[in-house]
Amino acid sequence: MKKMKNLWLTGTVVLVALTMTACGGGSGNSAEAEAAALPTDGILGELPKVTAEYAAKEAAASAKYEELKQSDAEKAREFWSKYLEEGNTTKFKKETLPAVEQTLEGNEIPTEVAEGLPLKLDKNLTLDGKRNATTTGTFTVDANNQTPIMRYCSVVYDSDGNPIDTGKGINFTDYPIKEGKQFRVSYFIPIVNDYNPARWVKLAKVIIMDRDSETFKQAEEQIKADKQAFKDKGKKEE
Repeated sequence: MKKMKNLWLTGTVVLVALTMTACGGGSGNSAEAEAAALPTDGILGELPKVTAEYAAKEAAASAKYEELKQSDAEKAREFWSKYLEEGNTTKFKKETLPAVEQTLEGNEIPTEVAEGLPLKLDKNLTLDGKRNATTTGTFTVDANNQTPIMRYCSVVYDSDGNPIDTGKGINFTDYPIKEGKQFRVSYFIPIVNDYNPARWVKLAKVIIMDRDSETFKQAEEQIKADKQAFKDKGKKEE
């Protein structure tokens, strides 16, 4: 009984998480088919596909559980316990994801600096085997209190020119910040916790820009709108 209670509590926690991260689970086989059909020839290789497949499977299980619960709570508990025992989440996080992440090591994400920023990059952002992308660069002019270097950050775009994510700013430890001094840019691919893995298939480039610029503000608004549209689509399919 204690074991069943633990499974039930675990299932409840997981179910809440799935509802938040995999909207649209009611589409079931359709979502799984769409995930399976995602291309794998982009910068992120199989990562968008395997993540979307995982999310679709979890969402389908969640939807099935909710369906069973309406008519037979005991069958619902049995189904969820069995699903948890199959270890879909554990397998994805411990086996599938690490294996795919390793295949990304060395892949470059074309990286640009917005016009007017006093930065010069040494190379493109380059991925390691854990979804971290980094590069270094130097300042091209002396920085001062009026140079908004703390507000420079990354914006990720797809091949259609749509913004899909924003990242952190540049890092530097060597003061004073002058021409020729080095900085570091880091960007973590958040696809596993992202609301829509499929949108990462067309990842094309990263642009470093001032977060106070109109371009950045427009990108943030677009990302917010896309996120809401995806959630609304999921609710309609439930």
